[in-house]
Amino acid sequence: MHPQLVTACGHLRNGVVMRWLLAALVLVDFSSASWADDSGGHHHDGGGNSSGPLPGFNQVRTTRGSFEVWLSDQANTVGLSLNSPTGTHGGKVRIYDSADLLRPQPLNNPIVLDATLDLFPNALQTTNSHTTRLHGIMPSPDFEYMALNFVSSGHLGIVHGPSKQPVCLFRSTGTSTGRQNHMSFWTPNGNHIVVGNQNGRMLERVDVIRHTSGAVKEFVFNASSSLDFVGGLGRVTAQPIAVTMDTSNGIGCRVEGTVPDNQTILTPANRPKQAPGIRPLNSVICPIPSSSGKHVFSTLGGGGMFVVDVSASPMAIVAEYDLSIMNAAGCGGIETQGYMHMDTGTSGAGVSEFSVYRFGVDYPLAPNFLLPNSPLPIAVWQDPDNGKLLPGNNRDAHGMVVIDDELHVFDRVRNTGDIFHMHEPWNILESHDSYDLTESQACGTTLGATTSNDPTPDLGDASPEGDTIFVALRGPFPLTVSHAAAGSCPGLGIIVRDPITREWQLAHVLPSTVLDFSGSLNLSDPHAVIVRRNGAAAVPGPLPLLGLGMGLTWSRRLRKRQQTRARQTQA
Repeated sequence: MHPQLVTACGHLRNGVVMRWLLAALVLVDFSSASWADDSGGHHHDGGGNSSGPLPGFNQVRTTRGSFEVWLSDQANTVGLSLNSPTGTHGGKVRIYDSADLLRPQPLNNPIVLDATLDLFPNALQTTNSHTTRLHGIMPSPDFEYMALNFVSSGHLGIVHGPSKQPVCLFRSTGTSTGRQNHMSFWTPNGNHIVVGNQNGRMLERVDVIRHTSGAVKEFVFNASSSLDFVGGLGRVTAQPIAVTMDTSNGIGCRVEGTVPDNQTILTPANRPKQAPGIRPLNSVICPIPSSSGKHVFSTLGGGGMFVVDVSASPMAIVAEYDLSIMNAAGCGGIETQGYMHMDTGTSGAGVSEFSVYRFGVDYPLAPNFLLPNSPLPIAVWQDPDNGKLLPGNNRDAHGMVVIDDELHVFDRVRNTGDIFHMHEPWNILESHDSYDLTESQACGTTLGATTSNDPTPDLGDASPEGDTIFVALRGPFPLTVSHAAAGSCPGLGIIVRDPITREWQLAHVLPSTVLDFSGSLNLSDPHAVIVRRNGAAAVPGPLPLLGLGMGLTWSRRLRKRQQTRARQTQA
């Protein structure tokens, strides 16, 4: 999914429109360069950052281009041994400089940070668990902070974007069904981080407390706001944990309150939150915030969805959908042009599933709520092969990217990108085009892979100009969703539009490598990509998430018009 991918952008109105558009036109250039090898350590040659560091942040890992691409690699990087040949924990963050990526032949020259060795070395001592399975990364609306999500261990790590230094480490609530952080999302106003505690079956919230100047003062895990999607006695087994990684930067990290046990088992409409035939498995997949910052659309592992008032304390369900309306395992969501778009993909081996839904965004605030399954989706598109058993050729929708008025939805199994046009009539949703990522033959193979030219695209994001899509390509030994996510060329995929045919194609693959203990298998398993703009002034104010949507669409159009007028004037 933004990532997203885990992906919301605004229903723009009045003065907010101009603020977004003017802000999105800002381009920042940097002269300092940083680089790293792929051994888990980092290298740098220093340099400044015009965004202005906070006190205590050492500027040593900056990049010189106008944006960066952050890639999360789930593979274990620590604990490799004869008895544990694939390792026990860790993970890699690969940060690519746009100055390297936008060359005719991109340079595979990322900063590489180990999630354990470089970022959170004290996780076991402070949270009783190592950070494990780096599933995705999300930027704050001003791109100053990055939220790192660890699906297996349930950690949420906050990293300062310009300096790449750790700020906070949180661990989600433990429950009778587990403790995870599948993905977290910032609300567009930057006031909250909403955490999808997947196996814990809870929605949780970190509040961002600021000084009057707007600078971050604290990240506070608001335990009393946590919403149990199951309910009942004995559910809460461990309270959340907060760790301040560096006391010198002036930012605090703490837990406030406690997560209440024995929350109600019923929705406000007096129906069971979780029950067979309604919502059989309420594992939180992706809680996608709306542009208002007041609601999140939370997809569920067994199907159905809750719309939650995230501004309430505690958070509260204001609309509910069951399995008959929304299928299982959705993890793609983008609000664009005033509508929330979501998808659902395969929920298990042999299940073919590719559906796209369009919802409105007009929902009440708690304590008000709507009747079950209302309002219905405005439009739904479902692939004709849904539900069929097609060995090796199933469908699996996962993640979304918006380019101008095109909604791109990737398929991890068939290696395609389906394009849905974003225009009237809004009550019709159709796949207008599809492109095959295998046609270019840019994807090869790697150590231990049994296939070749099998890109397996996962979560991606668009460049600020909207002319390039960056996407995570899965490896041959996937650590999540193994039934659909095995690929042959793990790394960063770069998708561009052919200037002549106007067709999208996978132009480049920048390989990633994490070797097992024997050195004979490539364990690298990239899951998500996100674009981070350099410079705190890049896009201030209330912002889209995980895909830049309507605000950036208009900014690109304005920029193109300005460039065209400049050329005409020169002529």
